[in-house]
Amino acid sequence: MWYGHFYIPLQEFPINLMRQLIQKKNFARRVFRISEAKLFYIYSKFGNENEVDIPFENIDGEKVSHKKSHNILLLIAIGIYIVSIAVFVGWQRGGDVEQFAWLIWTIIGTGFLVAYYFSRENFWKIKLRNNQYIYFHKNLPSKDETDEFIQNLIDSRNNYLVKTYGQIDENLDYKSQLQNFRWLRSIEAITEHEFDSFYENLKRTVKPEKRDIGFGR
Repeated sequence: MWYGHFYIPLQEFPINLMRQLIQKKNFARRVFRISEAKLFYIYSKFGNENEVDIPFENIDGEKVSHKKSHNILLLIAIGIYIVSIAVFVGWQRGGDVEQFAWLIWTIIGTGFLVAYYFSRENFWKIKLRNNQYIYFHKNLPSKDETDEFIQNLIDSRNNYLVKTYGQIDENLDYKSQLQNFRWLRSIEAITEHEFDSFYENLKRTVKPEKRDIGFGR
């Protein structure tokens, strides 16, 4: 982070202490844990458990809202309600139907409607470098806790990536270091102003004979 003409490494700034997030819904349990260099993710449901670790290098960081629901359940509920109404009208008109058949259909339709309601999920999805995503429930256990954890994840990622790939080394070639800085800028681990400062320092630090002539900014 730049203050005036001085660059202070991101790791010198305190990061929120929220390093773990647990989310439970519809018999599924998601556990996210931030380490120094990775995000650990555990997903379990009905006794089956999968665990993956995602290096910070693989977290693109783009954050997008995503809603998910099983609309087929809603369509089934609507269809059953239509049947219930038809049965009720037939009974009222003296048709050959059971007296409480419409009520049974209504209860069944309500069951599907309740299942649809609980199937709805509202996520933040964070993009990974392989065009996949990792999903966080927006409001579990609360909106503030989820938002705080995601922000801490991005801050931790930025801190690690700048520390690992944002240091200028006169013994490394100019081109690869510039590519690192471009990558950090593209995933917003550094700002445009920080990139400009890295670039100027790189040109001053790396010896001319180690540069690729003609490799532009």
